[in-house]
Amino acid sequence: MKRAKKRIAIIGGGITGLTTAYRVKKIIEKENLPFELIILEGSLKVGGKIYTMKTKTRSIDLGAESIDTRYPEALELIKELGLDDQLIYSEGNKPDVFFYNRLYQLNYPTYNGIPVRRKDIWKGNLLSICGKIVTYKSYFNTFKKLEKDIETSAYLKRLLGDEMVEHIVEPFFTKIYASDLDKIGIKASKELIYEIEMKYGSLQKGLAAHPELLDGSGNYMTFKNGLSVLTNALEKILKPHIQYRKKVFEIKKNDEDMYILDINHTEQVRVSAICIATPITEYFKLIDHPEIYKIFSKIETASVGYIIFAFSKEAIKNMPAGFGIVTPRRSDSFVTSVVFLDKKWPTLKRNEEVLIGVNFGRDGEDALVSLSNKEIEQSILKDLGIILGITEKPLFRIIKRWANAIPQFTITQEEDIQHAKKILSDEYPGVYIAGQGLAGFSINHCIQQANDVGTQIIEYAKKQNCL
Repeated sequence: MKRAKKRIAIIGGGITGLTTAYRVKKIIEKENLPFELIILEGSLKVGGKIYTMKTKTRSIDLGAESIDTRYPEALELIKELGLDDQLIYSEGNKPDVFFYNRLYQLNYPTYNGIPVRRKDIWKGNLLSICGKIVTYKSYFNTFKKLEKDIETSAYLKRLLGDEMVEHIVEPFFTKIYASDLDKIGIKASKELIYEIEMKYGSLQKGLAAHPELLDGSGNYMTFKNGLSVLTNALEKILKPHIQYRKKVFEIKKNDEDMYILDINHTEQVRVSAICIATPITEYFKLIDHPEIYKIFSKIETASVGYIIFAFSKEAIKNMPAGFGIVTPRRSDSFVTSVVFLDKKWPTLKRNEEVLIGVNFGRDGEDALVSLSNKEIEQSILKDLGIILGITEKPLFRIIKRWANAIPQFTITQEEDIQHAKKILSDEYPGVYIAGQGLAGFSINHCIQQANDVGTQIIEYAKKQNCL
């Protein structure tokens, strides 16, 4: 058995694990601490759901597609790494909404589809007269702080009315979370609108005070060569510490407040502190504890997919005004959103073709992801025929599936996670959890967790070793 009393292990090489390891490494080097850092990645590559495919002329992301600029964490890390000169920012305003077999552009200030000004509720035909009246009246509702989390749909409908949520707002949120808004909690999602309403007492007042949050060009960023630029930079820095094809199957505590990691069922490694940055559904498999099992084994996941199509320009009969399209659940489409990549990212523009990225699959509607490539393509092309008027065959296509990729937490998430963290603190000191969905769903949220856990794990290791 290998022996290292002061070894810190990061399990998982996605953006959360890599950023946590980066923070740990920086502190170790700055303070000259006697700790060894190891990163255990079960596959042949790091990056997790950040996956960039490179062709001769373009770099196309097939996993996470962009970073929301309205949150600061990712940009701070990118600047720290000296990568900000490689960034590009989104163009093409904001997505259209496809409903009633038509495309609608929201030609007024919005945040995730939510109108900032009351007067704009009367514009367009996406709401009935009754729906517009209900939404208008809802803008005068008094602010109430939530004692307990509630479903995102219930929270939004209290603010905006049923029609506004179901026809316009829900598809913007579903595009982000691939979730059923009737399940996921508004507080658990770490969505900005709840924080804004708490601070200003009115969502509309808060949004009016923060025009930088509104939908439009510049909301998203990526790199000229794709999001893997970020994970590749972290991998280069952390290369001496990364061990590939090292899947951890179990974490056992010994009598010396140390932990034994079962790796590939062939190797045992002794460590003093751990960050588990695997998918959340792996937690209960690693730690044999009835309460941990109860909390994390019940979490459902949504499988999602992404398909890239190239079409001739003439093939697109219904061109959106914005850089893409979102679709409500009521549209009866497998497509959750469409991005015209060459409109959103100027570096992908080509004169001879149009490049389209289609997201499909969400909670309760992810069966399509399990079908064959041919069946997926046929189903998506049928929907694109209705949405965009496309009847021609694509010039090429690329399909990427992400099975069980998006955790679907319920409104008890915050309470459950706090309970799990207390169990770890009391019974598994030095073991920390972090990852997508645990405290938000975006790359920014993953980086924020990693920053926090990186500091916590070092402080624990220093205390344990009387430093």
